[in-house]
Amino acid sequence: MALYGKTRFETVIQPVSGKAVPVYEGEVLRITQVEGGQCVDFNCFNLHDYKEHMSVGHMRGPNFRKKKGDVVRSNPNRYNPMMAILEMSETCVTDLLGPRCSAALFEMRAGFDIHTNCQDTIAECIGEYGLTPDDVHDSFNMWMNSAWTVSGEYFSSAQRNTAREGDYVDLLALMDVLAVPAICGGGDISRSSNYWFKPIKIQIFEPSDVTTRLAQEYFREYRPKTSKGVESFRI
Repeated sequence: MALYGKTRFETVIQPVSGKAVPVYEGEVLRITQVEGGQCVDFNCFNLHDYKEHMSVGHMRGPNFRKKKGDVVRSNPNRYNPMMAILEMSETCVTDLLGPRCSAALFEMRAGFDIHTNCQDTIAECIGEYGLTPDDVHDSFNMWMNSAWTVSGEYFSSAQRNTAREGDYVDLLALMDVLAVPAICGGGDISRSSNYWFKPIKIQIFEPSDVTTRLAQEYFREYRPKTSKGVESFRI
C-alpha cells in the first residue's frame, strides 16, 4: 500500500449494479470482495476517445487467464496498453472467453422475460458519460471459474466461485481511462457467483512516484510502434 498514493475515491457497489469511474494515468483501481464469491465483469474505455476501448479478443492472444503483470489492451488500430494488473489474489480466476450476459441470453437459455444482466448494468453505468448500450463491449471477467473441453464446449461456471472476503485486484492506469466494474447479473442462477449476489468495493489511489514510473514503463514496453489513432489517417 505504501507504493500507492492517497485514496481518492471509495464506494461499495451493491447488487446488482456497477460504477463507471475515471482513473487517471498512474492511479490504481482496486476491486475488492466484500463478502466473497462474487463474479465481476469489467469494461474499459479511453477517457478522451471512447472509440478506443478494451479488446478482449486481442487480450486472449498470449493466454485465456490474465494474471499479475499482464495488461488490458485496446482495440486495433490503436492496440494500446490501457491498464496493468499490479496485484491479483490467488483466488481470482480470470476469463476472456465468456461474453457479457444479456437479457436475450437468459430468455433463450432459461425462459426469463426479465432478468438482471451485465449488458444492461454496464450500459446504465456508462450512460452517465454520454455512452450508449451499443458502446458496451465483452468483459474481462474476474473471479469466474470457467472451463472448456478439448472439443470446444465452454462452461462459464464450471466450479463454485472461490473468492474470499477481502480478496482484491489492483489495476494500474497506463492512460486516462473510464473503468467500469460491475456485479455479474447472472450470479443468482449459476455457480459463477454461487447462486447469490454480493457487493464489491472499489477504491482509487492517487499516483505516487512509483506508480507514475511504472505506468510510463508499462506503456513504453507494451505499446507497438504500429499503433495508430484517428490522427494517423487522412479520412
